[in-house]
Amino acid sequence: MKTTRLIAASAFALAAGLAAPAFAADAAGANAKVAISKAIEAAETKGAGKATEAEFDDDNGGRWEVKVLADGGNKLTTYFVDPNSGEVTGQEEQTFEKYFTTLKPEDFSKAQTQLKDAIAAAESLAKGKAIGAEVEREGDSVAYEIDVATADGKKDVNVDAAGKAVAD
Repeated sequence: MKTTRLIAASAFALAAGLAAPAFAADAAGANAKVAISKAIEAAETKGAGKATEAEFDDDNGGRWEVKVLADGGNKLTTYFVDPNSGEVTGQEEQTFEKYFTTLKPEDFSKAQTQLKDAIAAAESLAKGKAIGAEVEREGDSVAYEIDVATADGKKDVNVDAAGKAVAD
């Protein structure tokens, strides 16, 4: 009987442990002193371009990771932003072929709504704090998928190029 309880308890702990990292990153991103929109602003300024994706990574003590497309679409860089100070603490050059199989650099520049505005719309609709954001293709334009931490958990919000937000 003790063995059965121990195995069941171990299985439960293992299952909880597997779910914990994703939850921890969501909670850490939601509780960061620097909001995702400010991290995007810092990365866009540093990279002189437009953000295509942002998320909180709880590795390395926790940081925002923001991908910025610059140099007329010829350069994609991930910037690491401190969640407490908002300072860019590092960067890493990225290969960007995967982005251009669906999105072209001009798609970002002609979008009526930029990533920061899409985040604001998603936060307003979901009544929470954005913890992840990604640019996607919708027809001939860009769209955004925003993960928002709320009091009820996490909501996915889609925002079109015109700024209309819809919760999944």
